[in-house]
Amino acid sequence: MEKKTEWFADWFDSPYYHILYGHRDQSEAEFFLQNLIDFYQPKQQAKIIDLACGKGRHSIFLNSLGFEVTGVDLSAQSIAAAKQFENSSLTFTVADLRSLHVPNTFQYALNLFTSFGYFEDVETNVKVLQNVHALLQSNGILLIDFFNAHKVVQDLVRTETIEREGISFHINRDLVNGKIRKTISFEHQNQTYNYLESVQALTLQDFQSLFEKSGFKLLHYFGNYSLDPFQLASSDRLILIGQKI
Repeated sequence: MEKKTEWFADWFDSPYYHILYGHRDQSEAEFFLQNLIDFYQPKQQAKIIDLACGKGRHSIFLNSLGFEVTGVDLSAQSIAAAKQFENSSLTFTVADLRSLHVPNTFQYALNLFTSFGYFEDVETNVKVLQNVHALLQSNGILLIDFFNAHKVVQDLVRTETIEREGISFHINRDLVNGKIRKTISFEHQNQTYNYLESVQALTLQDFQSLFEKSGFKLLHYFGNYSLDPFQLASSDRLILIGQKI
């Protein structure tokens, strides 16, 4: 029997994923990271692992500030694109967070831009966090940048069409079994494509439980990239900072 490809392995390795999301704001990402650096004051040359790094835009910026960065991602295509930026203190490797084996330990682990909660069951989230826990040095810091699931569900845009590079991406969203599902369909060069995104609608309480089960203490949580307080009804993001215990 042919093994069914998981949606994230299929979609994130597609060139169309990068066409649809290629507009992401680099200045916003750098603004967020600089705010985190100002907040935490990490030592120069601190070791950072960027989990689900994509093509490495966050890793590259952090490395430019003097940090030693390792980026990991399941997408071979993304890692291939990122590798052109490697140097003695910046490396990229293909890795599955569920079986994460990296020959190093880190002071900081980052999981940015809603790159969590992709799996079928919550138990796998605990396994992922335990793997990250094992990679962190004593009192190491984990940061997860997630969407505010309450607001996303409250304001869910059920249907929209987005035009990118001459392609009309038809997007439908719904909430199914505790997951925010997005179906993406389009035609290109006389061929029809259909992709799926499915992310667990994890709340602050869910993350508190996950952190406790995997050996982290929740230190702080914020509601946006300016690191303002989290507001359930209005914050766009849920940014969590935990410490290894």
